[in-house]
Order: sequence, then structure tokens, then C-alpha cells
Amino acid sequence: MEAKALGRRLGSKNYSKQFRAMVVAQANDPARSIADVAQEHGLNANMIARWRRAHERSQSALTHAQPTETFIPVQLPVPAQVASSLIVECGAVRVRFDGPLELSVLRTVLTTLRSAS
Repeated sequence: MEAKALGRRLGSKNYSKQFRAMVVAQANDPARSIADVAQEHGLNANMIARWRRAHERSQSALTHAQPTETFIPVQLPVPAQVASSLIVECGAVRVRFDGPLELSVLRTVLTTLRSAS
């Protein structure tokens, strides 16, 4: 009587999915080569390599089939308040502006100083 290879279905050249998964897991072990695994199970190394590629494709198809969005919290730095100071002199008059400067206020002061001189 002929001994049947482990994992092989009777009367069929096909192997079960569980057997293929077990062989692929053994072949993915970095301590073992595909040739060693193939020899242990009486299989062709090319067939195991093909099973590994099919397994990788099915795993990547599963990860790409369900896209997940990941949000990463980002903390933006608070803009530093730049201390500014502006001194305008016109004759005997001196005007000093500290802090953020409003353009409309500066126009009014300059217009007033020009008309006064």
C-alpha cells in the first residue's frame, strides 16, 4: 500500500488550505529554507514558493480591501508675539508705538503730525 503524503487529499493532487498554510508558515520561518521545507514534506520547492506568493497577495488584498484612515494629532506652535516698538519724531513732538501696530492709527498720527508742522 502506498503511503499518502501528509495533507494530501485521497485521489487528488490538491492540498488542503490548512496544509498549505502550515507549509507557508514553515517556509516563512527565517531559520529554514524553502528547500528544507519542501524536502521534509516531499514537495517541489517551486510549488511552495508559489504558495507563499499567493499567500502574500491574499494578505495584501485583505489590507487594501478595507482602507483605514488614520489621523495623527498635530500641534502647531503658537506664533510668538513679536514685541515691536516704533518712534516717530516730528520737530519737538515724539510719538512712540509699542506692541502690535494698527495701520489706520499710524496713518492718522502721521497725517496729524504733517499738518501740524
